[in-house]
Amino acid sequence: PALRAAQTVYLCREEIAGLFGVDSPERIVFTQNATHALNIAIKSILHGGGHAVVSGYEHNSVVRPLEAMKEQGVTYTVAQSPLFSQQAAQDAICGAVQADTRCVIVNHVSNVFGFVLPIQAIDAFCAVRGIPMIIDASQSAGILPLDARQLRSVHFICMPGHKSLYGPQGTGVLVCCKDNNLHSLTQ
Repeated sequence: PALRAAQTVYLCREEIAGLFGVDSPERIVFTQNATHALNIAIKSILHGGGHAVVSGYEHNSVVRPLEAMKEQGVTYTVAQSPLFSQQAAQDAICGAVQADTRCVIVNHVSNVFGFVLPIQAIDAFCAVRGIPMIIDASQSAGILPLDARQLRSVHFICMPGHKSLYGPQGTGVLVCCKDNNLHSLTQ
């Protein structure tokens, strides 16, 4: 039974890796939920401090860890923009980048408004500057395509398992698109 369970978990990793264009199933980490995945991603990139830019559409699962990390030298800017203007959202995010920006965190689709952010344009901007991007795909995973092979700056894609991936409640996924040292929630 233990071997069959391990095989099932690995098959799930293979399916998710294929869905998100990741080269290895070992880059898929199962978490408790999207919040857990986002916390690991944020702590891994901002370990030791630095600045983050977040869209104006972020969930508390992004803002709360950033607030908690202020004592460790983390700062962040919320890139406010008018609703339903992808160009304005892109301009706000790109304009909020500073010399010490270590990551950009973008909610692919707003859970409140359904607004789809311009992931590809933000990715192109970040890739040129060498700024890692974290995508919160809580509302889009399984609905809108996200291919890590086409997103050069994306280090992590975070999502719950229970929404459009049709997994059970209490599951989440952290897709590790690049080599990063992962840090636990207590580090």
